[in-house]
Amino acid sequence: MRLLTPKQVNIVDQYIESLGLPVSHLMEQAGRSVFEVVHRYIQEIKGPKGVLFLSGIGNNGGDALVAARLLTEVPEVTPYVVVCGNPEEGSPLFQQQWKVVHTLEDTITIVIDEMMQSNRNLIPSHILQNVSLVVDGVFGTGFHGELPKRIRSMFEQCREWRSYSDTRTCIAIDIPSGVNGLTGSADISSFKADETITLLAPKVGMFFYPARQCVGHMSIGSIGYPFPHHALRKSDHNWPELYWNNADSLNVEPRSPIAHKGTNGHVYIVGGSPGIYGAPILSAEGALRSGAGKVTILSGINELDALRSLSRPEMMICDSSDVEQLDGNSTVVIGPGGGRSNSEKKHLLQWIQSVTGNHMVLDADGLIAIASDLLLLKYRAYELGKDDYIIVLTPHLGEFSVLTGKSIEELNKDPIGYANEFAKEHGVYVVLKGQPTILATPFGKIYLTTRGNPYMGTGGMGDVLAGIIGSMLNQDQNPIDAINIAIYAHSRAGDLALDDCGPGFTPTEVAQRIGRVLRTIEGCNQIQPL
Repeated sequence: MRLLTPKQVNIVDQYIESLGLPVSHLMEQAGRSVFEVVHRYIQEIKGPKGVLFLSGIGNNGGDALVAARLLTEVPEVTPYVVVCGNPEEGSPLFQQQWKVVHTLEDTITIVIDEMMQSNRNLIPSHILQNVSLVVDGVFGTGFHGELPKRIRSMFEQCREWRSYSDTRTCIAIDIPSGVNGLTGSADISSFKADETITLLAPKVGMFFYPARQCVGHMSIGSIGYPFPHHALRKSDHNWPELYWNNADSLNVEPRSPIAHKGTNGHVYIVGGSPGIYGAPILSAEGALRSGAGKVTILSGINELDALRSLSRPEMMICDSSDVEQLDGNSTVVIGPGGGRSNSEKKHLLQWIQSVTGNHMVLDADGLIAIASDLLLLKYRAYELGKDDYIIVLTPHLGEFSVLTGKSIEELNKDPIGYANEFAKEHGVYVVLKGQPTILATPFGKIYLTTRGNPYMGTGGMGDVLAGIIGSMLNQDQNPIDAINIAIYAHSRAGDLALDDCGPGFTPTEVAQRIGRVLRTIEGCNQIQPL
C-alpha cells in the first residue's frame, strides 16, 4: 500500500483539482467516509447516542462538518460541534460547509469560540456527559510544532473523559491532531485515537513513534478518487515512493512440484568466532525454517567443533578456507558472529571481495568490516548487479551509525532519508531494523514494516532475520518481494512468539514460528502447475 508525506498530499490535491473535479466533492466524500465509521460505532453503542466533533477551521474541520451534517439523518443521534477558531477565518472549503451546518442549529449543537472562552477554553461538561464518541478534526497532515495551549487543554480533557469508560471512543480524521505527518513526532498532548480514518492513503509519520501511540486502529477513507500514482511520478519533486509492507501486499511464488534441495537454494553463512558461536547457528535456523534447500555455516578451523556441538543435524559445518566454489542459486550471509579483531575483519572483507554469481547479505560484524571500505561495497554492488545479484545490508541504528558516520540521534531525525540516500549512493538494499523496519532500495522505493514488538530487542534476533532474507532471495522471488516477505515473516513470528510464550521469548522460538507466518501469505501453500 502506498504511503504519503504531507508534501505529497499537497501534490495529489493540486493534481485532482487540475482535472476539474470540484474539491468540494472530495471533501464531501471524505466526510462521508468519516460518517460511515462513526455510524458503525454508533450502532454498537449502548450508552448516550451523542457524537462530539472537534472542528478546526481548515479542511480537516470541513470533513468533520460534513460528517456531523450527515449524522443529522440518523435517528436518535445528537451531533455536537465545537469549533476551534474563528469560522470567518477558515479555509474556503471549511466556510462552504460552515454555512450549511450553521443552518442546522436545531439539530446540531454548535459551540463556538466565545462560548469556549467563557468555559475556561474547555468543552462544556454537560456535552461530554451526553456523548459516547469524540471525533478529532482540528489539525491535518500539515501540522508541526506544538499544539496551542487551549487545544492541549481540550485534548487532555478528552483523554480523561475516555479513561472513565471502555464504551467511550475517540476517532481522528486523517491524522491525530498534534502528530507530524512526516517525522512521527508528536506533541505530548496530541489527540489519542482509538481509530484513525486516514484519507486516500496512510501518512508516513503515522508509522513512527510516538505518533503510532496516538493512531490506534487505522482504516482507509475514500475521497472519491483513486490513488493517482502517475501524478506523483510526473511531479518535479524527488521524494521516494513509500509503501506499507503488510500481509495484503505480499505474495509468495508457488513451488514447482518437482522442486528439490538444489532448486530451493543454498544459504552459506560466514561467521562464528570465540564467544559468539550462536549467531551463525541462529542465521542457519532462520534459513532452514523459511524453506532453504541447504544451509552451510563456513567458519575457521578452530571454531568447527564448537559450532557442530550447537548446530542442528540439518546444518552443514565447513572450514571456510576449504571452499573453492559455491553452489549456484545461493546466497552468502556474511558477518553473524564473525568477530571484530583486525584478522577477523580482514577475513570477512576477503569474503565480500570474493563472492561472485550469488546474492550477498551483510549483517552484524560484516557491516562493521565493510564500513571501513565503502568504495569496495559500491564496487561489489556494481559487479554483482551486472548479473542481477544484489547486496542486502541489515543494520540496526548502531551499525548504521558506523556505516554513515552519523550519530544515532541524527539518524533518528530522518531514518527514511538517510537509508534512502545510502542505498542509492552505494547501489545496495538497506534493511534498517527498528519500529518500523525500513527497507530502502537503490532506486528510491521505500517499504515500512510495522509488525514486531519490543521484546524482540534481544541478541540473536537480527541473525535470524539475516538467514531468512538469505533463504527467500533464492526462492524465485524478485529481490524486493523476497526481502519484504522475510522482514514481515520475522516480525510477525515475533508477535506470535509473544502471544505463545510471553515476554522473554528467544530468537530460536521466533525462527520456529516462521512457517506459521509463511503459510498465511498468498501463494505459499500452492504448488506451481507443470
